[in-house]
Amino acid sequence: MPGGTAVRVAFVGTGGIAHRHLQSLRELGTERARIVSFCDIDLPRAQRAAQEYGATAYADFQEMLAREQGLDAVFICTPPFVRAEPIAAAAARGLAIFCEKPPAFDAAQGRTALEAIRRAGVVNNVGFMYRWLAPVDRARELLRDRRVAAVRSVFLCGPAIEHNLPGWFLLQDRSGGPLLDQGIHVLDLQRYFAGEVGSVHAGANTLFNQRTPEFTIQETYALELNYTCGAVATHLHSWACTAAIGQLEVVSDRARLTVDVMNNRLEGVVDGTPVQEGFSRDPYLREVDQFLTAVTERNPGLMRSTYADALETCAVAWAGLRSADLGQPQVPERFSAR
Repeated sequence: MPGGTAVRVAFVGTGGIAHRHLQSLRELGTERARIVSFCDIDLPRAQRAAQEYGATAYADFQEMLAREQGLDAVFICTPPFVRAEPIAAAAARGLAIFCEKPPAFDAAQGRTALEAIRRAGVVNNVGFMYRWLAPVDRARELLRDRRVAAVRSVFLCGPAIEHNLPGWFLLQDRSGGPLLDQGIHVLDLQRYFAGEVGSVHAGANTLFNQRTPEFTIQETYALELNYTCGAVATHLHSWACTAAIGQLEVVSDRARLTVDVMNNRLEGVVDGTPVQEGFSRDPYLREVDQFLTAVTERNPGLMRSTYADALETCAVAWAGLRSADLGQPQVPERFSAR
């Protein structure tokens, strides 16, 4: 992109999260990004998006990448069980990668994609947008140089009761259920404050649905986490509660701060002084804006959640799933040091 020309962008997957990122690109303007092509196995859906943005539609991402020679970056917005192949194909062509969470559905997929990214040396980011929340920035500023003693998080919403998501979200081997599909966001935020996880002990239940071939997830998870820094933590996640809430509380010496991820707020007490602050900045917009800057400047260090680091969060979620199945604590696999 010499001379500050717009980043040429393609999308693989055109579902709901793709349109959220498209909204950010639209707000940033055509001087920052030009949307060139869309790919979706549902070709009419890709064609509708292409018509709206003056782009080209494809049903096969390999064909799209082969034909669109001038691309700079690809947004991977596929379902979670389709990750490694489009990531590896994009990296092999030297394209920057913005991948939706989870970065991989299992460790083998993660290693395949990570090897391709490292070999190509491309700018890469995983869409953990909570790292870009303004109250998270403020909390990290207030807690700077303090040791984290404990973290407590909770995320409740009602997909398992309301059945308001596409059916594959309710299949464990397609979405990963509440923990891998959504809880991973909050687990990532825990890591952003407390560092690496040494062990995870989890329990899970399904009380409000019958387990059928169309419903194979657990509805609710409770996790106990031990961090290598010495901090302890808990996370409660349920898709069986319509009283929506999403919060993360960090405890340190003379400090307690709660980030409300749903309402973009920060509350608590630091050194006896109450903290109550609200913010309006859009974390999705901030993340996409910085990604475009990183691509333009060819500077991977501008991103807060690289693919390698995101796999560390994924490993925590996978350990939680194993622990809930086995009834024993599990140690997350490590990726960043590989």
